[in-house]
Amino acid sequence: MQERFSDRARHAMALANIEATRLNHDFLAPAHLMLGLIAEGECVATAALRTLSINLDQVREQVRDALSDRKESDSAFGRRAQTKEMKQVMSAAIQEARHFGHRYIGTEHLVLGLLQVEEGIPYKVLKGNGADLETLRETTLALLRGSETHATSIPQERPGDFEWVHQQELAKAFRSSTFWHTMILAVDSANRLGAGEIEPRHLLLALMRDSSNGIADLLSEKGVTVSWLREKLTEPACTSTDER
Repeated sequence: MQERFSDRARHAMALANIEATRLNHDFLAPAHLMLGLIAEGECVATAALRTLSINLDQVREQVRDALSDRKESDSAFGRRAQTKEMKQVMSAAIQEARHFGHRYIGTEHLVLGLLQVEEGIPYKVLKGNGADLETLRETTLALLRGSETHATSIPQERPGDFEWVHQQELAKAFRSSTFWHTMILAVDSANRLGAGEIEPRHLLLALMRDSSNGIADLLSEKGVTVSWLREKLTEPACTSTDER
């Protein structure tokens, strides 16, 4: 697979993981992705749904209600296995990107993928709110075509304004899946500590929390542990937060 995720698609995936954390789920399902796309906000996927007069607040509540019936896990931290439905959504998203002639996976492809997996919660909720695959696909294409002229001036635009162009530059810099796993952990650390943005301390905590990168083992030889580091880097009120 040569396609890479756009910056906003990656952000939506990170937010999906945060939603799963909040629900104590040790799996990543289409419903988490739907919540992540809505939380991402101003992206192609949400713009297309709003164009079709889909009430995203209503969709969010209906998806959350449906997710409340899913079993929680006692250990919901770390890497999450994608459910069978989630894998089908990702496969469908890749096919949508190739159908569009895109060499990236954007939020627009992800939401189209969600509308193709009937077993997923988002499919039922979106269909129930009037979303139709072909109509959403045509609406998405119209939005992309309407931005083609403006997107040619991307050097003058802020990064992220046009995910279907900007993602190619990001893909060159960030090809490592382990890097994005670290970023997800950093987002989770910032969220747990009530921070409004990711700070260097959150990145350091993320590196220590991921035992697969070897950094935690290396620092532990010098007596540095996650608990000690958290105590040094956070306010006293936050030192009791268990991020394991």
